[in-house]
Amino acid sequence: GLGELRVVPSCAFSCCCSWLLFACIALPLSFKSLDQGKYALELNWTTQKIGEIVHTQPGMKMVGFGNMLVEFPSTFQTMYFIPEARNRCKGMEDTADCPEVVRQPVKARSSDGLEMTISISFQWKLLPKSLKPLYEILGADLYKDEFVRFARSSIVESCSKFAADRYFTNRTEITAVMLERLTYNFRQAERDLAVEIKDVQLREVDLPDEFDEEIANTQEQMQEIEIAEAERDEQKISMEREMLVATEKVLQVAEEARGQAEKVRVENTAVVENMRNYRRWQALANGRILQRFENSTEPFQRLFEMMKIRALGDHNDSSLLINL
Repeated sequence: GLGELRVVPSCAFSCCCSWLLFACIALPLSFKSLDQGKYALELNWTTQKIGEIVHTQPGMKMVGFGNMLVEFPSTFQTMYFIPEARNRCKGMEDTADCPEVVRQPVKARSSDGLEMTISISFQWKLLPKSLKPLYEILGADLYKDEFVRFARSSIVESCSKFAADRYFTNRTEITAVMLERLTYNFRQAERDLAVEIKDVQLREVDLPDEFDEEIANTQEQMQEIEIAEAERDEQKISMEREMLVATEKVLQVAEEARGQAEKVRVENTAVVENMRNYRRWQALANGRILQRFENSTEPFQRLFEMMKIRALGDHNDSSLLINL
């Protein structure tokens, strides 16, 4: 009986030590770290199912012993369709840690049937509400290949809406249509797919050589037309300037003529008024003189005799004329 009493504490101590050791090992393994710039879903180790919680904030997360975090990028990623097969992610091209997806240019056709090669890039970002459905369908890695397929389909469909020459004259409208189509294909409510798209850049359009030559000739002719129009505008401006100068000159001459005419009018008015005053006073003076001879039988004769005597008195010997 005494031996059994001694075994019980030993077993209890051993169990406590075992549980303590297990807790020391399991507790650190129950926490996972979520880095900045990542979303995460909780994956249960025993059931291999994804939980409902989407972790969007970085830090330490209590997920339980043996469970793990399935990470997705929370920042904008870039997808390139370019000739240069460059990628900054060596050995991690299609993982959540790589911010780039690089593929070869897209082959498409214009609305007039010309085959073309399109180099394009755009940025995309996963939205938290789409992570769980995305993982259940494609997992944590295969979704990027599916996104590439969505992008190629959007680009090909957008290219078919425009003639080949529009890619040289109206890239802004083409880029806007591509952005609209990409946004539509990456937001599929029936599949709970929600991806934000922005900054679509149409980098390069490679058309057949014959078409490129014709486009080059057309652009050269358009440049010649623009040069001719510029020269015409320059000549038009020069002629308008000359016409403006001539108009100002005519206005100046007209103003000077009006001033001269006004001067002549004023001078003539003054002369006429002076002559009228002179004649008026002379007539008044003659009238007064005539009044002195009004009782004479021949007043005018007497007046003329007085004027004659006055003229002879005022006459200068050096002059041949007499001032009456």
